[in-house]
Amino acid sequence: MKPGRNSRSPGIAVRLGRLALACYPPAWRGRYGEEVRALVDDTGADARTIVSLAWGAVIIWAGPPRHLYDPPARARASLATVLAAWTALAGLGLVFGQLTETQGLHTLTPGHPFVQWSYSAYAAAAHTSVAIVLIGGLPLCWSMLRLARQQGRRRDLALLATPAIAPAVFLAALIATAKAVRRAGGTGIGPWWFLALAALGFAAAGAAAAGPALAMHRLRPAGPALRLAAIAAGAAVLTMGIAGAASIADDVGLYLWAPSYGGYHHAWALGGYLSLVTLATAIASVSATRAGHAAWRFRNDTTAA
Repeated sequence: MKPGRNSRSPGIAVRLGRLALACYPPAWRGRYGEEVRALVDDTGADARTIVSLAWGAVIIWAGPPRHLYDPPARARASLATVLAAWTALAGLGLVFGQLTETQGLHTLTPGHPFVQWSYSAYAAAAHTSVAIVLIGGLPLCWSMLRLARQQGRRRDLALLATPAIAPAVFLAALIATAKAVRRAGGTGIGPWWFLALAALGFAAAGAAAAGPALAMHRLRPAGPALRLAAIAAGAAVLTMGIAGAASIADDVGLYLWAPSYGGYHHAWALGGYLSLVTLATAIASVSATRAGHAAWRFRNDTTAA
């Protein structure tokens, strides 16, 4: 008797399907994961199925189904998505700022103060957004640290430390790399090394955002600190969205009035930056709205009780 299909080692397509399924939120996997995995194992997975599963994970993270979460859990799930999208926006803003802050914009675009104004608006909104995240997020982080210490959960303590550890590791790598590859007699490191360091920076930012998000899922904080974080998320997304819009306006000005400088004469770079900022802002805005609604719901439930 020949062995059945399930007795054979799964192919690469099925493994990719399982990997895409593992990207779904835990609450969704707990409700539907086994059923969908069995379907993938039994019927196999082609490229269309894998892409569909992966895109579905993005949709579910951006808009967690209400029936899978109580209000605090819904707020935590939405906050995790906000944190990831806000971090992406902040990373894009840092790359933009690094490319423009030392370039003497007023000399590049004489007679066009709009460029400098746009950059000033970007800087003010970005710094305000970071301040809002710190003010609104620190009470929640402190609450989770206390929970983790009281329960002796070392893994969660390590996860909560990633916003400090990941940037520190990145900065150390940045300094060491810059010293090693700096051009002789120059001050730059070259475009390819810049792109490599930018990719490393995004990886560090992702780790810094993923740590608190995972700790929040495991520790399940609630109460005033969670509500404050949900309110701050909306304000942080709004101000970072303004920063993104101002940076796009600045880039458009450089594209129009400084076409011979750097990469600003490449329309594809401007279009790609615009697409990424728009996508991250949209995801963050939707999730921040959901987090605020959920926080308001469990506030009302607590008041009624």
